[in-house]
Amino acid sequence: MGAVGKRVIGDVPIVAEDHGGQGGDVLLLHGGGRTRRDWDVLAGLLMSAGFRPVSMDLRGHGESGEAPWSWEEALADVAAVVEEFGLHRPVIVGHSLGGMVAALWAGEHPECPLAVNLDGHGNPTRPDQFLGLDEVPAARACQEMTSFLSEMGQGLPESFLQVMREIDALDLFVAYRAARCPLLVVSGDATAFAGMFPEHLVPAWNAYCAWVERELEAAVRETSLVRTVSLPTGHDPHREDPEGLLRLLIGGLDASIMA
Repeated sequence: MGAVGKRVIGDVPIVAEDHGGQGGDVLLLHGGGRTRRDWDVLAGLLMSAGFRPVSMDLRGHGESGEAPWSWEEALADVAAVVEEFGLHRPVIVGHSLGGMVAALWAGEHPECPLAVNLDGHGNPTRPDQFLGLDEVPAARACQEMTSFLSEMGQGLPESFLQVMREIDALDLFVAYRAARCPLLVVSGDATAFAGMFPEHLVPAWNAYCAWVERELEAAVRETSLVRTVSLPTGHDPHREDPEGLLRLLIGGLDASIMA
């Protein structure tokens, strides 16, 4: 069993924490701008439910080292933690940015019993992603939304902006269709997240969320390994309703075993 706060040395120092437990291994990946501490409550619940949770700080976050971000490098960091802690076919649960990493992991690891993306849907980057809007309103919505998000990024470290560029360049639905292990995509209540936008952009955000929902439904129809579920929480189901999320994870594992 790995020691608490064990440092894993790869291309960049990565800090990961073994919370204890003797059951199935679960690796927890936090969201952008967050740290492994987000998982403390859920990790305790997982341990009590018979799992061995390990949480890690992604590169450039928490106590892990600063380094250029790419999906390939992030996946290599996850693999290094899996090896260093001796995790056997771990369930990979990620939130937001970490959820996208989990979805990509599902495309490379058919032995994984379950990968979970918690509300990691990215941002709109193209006019066709605003479902229900005609060509001109969609183009305007895309321009206004991307401008707003760019303004929000002003003053942020370049390392974080690099992460955002990688997110914008990633086609998650290609990743979903490439899944080689059971992949559960969890969505929170999009209306809760809409509060971060000025009122005039809320309809555009809702149109984007409708597009995401449609594309998720299509991915589920086309890929038997992908399932979706919605939770009545905001963007942080692991912190807002950890007990509910635990039940969902256990149910997801049961479903993947029965599939």
